[in-house]
Amino acid sequence: MHHSDPGLPPSRSLFHAPTRYALQALVRMPHDGTYRLARSLARELGLPGPFLAKILQTLGHAGILESHRGPSGGFRLNRAPEHISLKEIVVAMEGPEPFEACLLGHHGGEDGCRCPIRPTWDILQNLLTTVLATTSLRDLQSSQDWSHRPDDPDRPFAAPV
Repeated sequence: MHHSDPGLPPSRSLFHAPTRYALQALVRMPHDGTYRLARSLARELGLPGPFLAKILQTLGHAGILESHRGPSGGFRLNRAPEHISLKEIVVAMEGPEPFEACLLGHHGGEDGCRCPIRPTWDILQNLLTTVLATTSLRDLQSSQDWSHRPDDPDRPFAAPV
């Protein structure tokens, strides 16, 4: 898990921690259809195994991951990473409208929020949604160098599809 430098405030994110961890775990999923164990991913990310397992199960219910029990099981991508958008991941973790809430906490009722920042927030929301929809998991994976990642220590062999 990435931590801030000592003495610096923690970094901020638009997303809740489970969404950030989901993205971090998905970036580490193999491209070749092999399964990864939740406990191995949790160890890499510095997270409790049961916490990450719940996140991975949420991604499984959303059709992003597939799980298999048994000695050659674990989690794997349900589709090629270029066919999984960041928007799909964020919606799976945050809900269907993760950026709809008023930035000032106003409740707009039937007519929606009428706070002074709402028009600007609508523009930012549309831009962010477009970027998330047009950026794939493959794009994130390509921007990271995971060649130094050790093989899954919990499994002596990979189980391709």
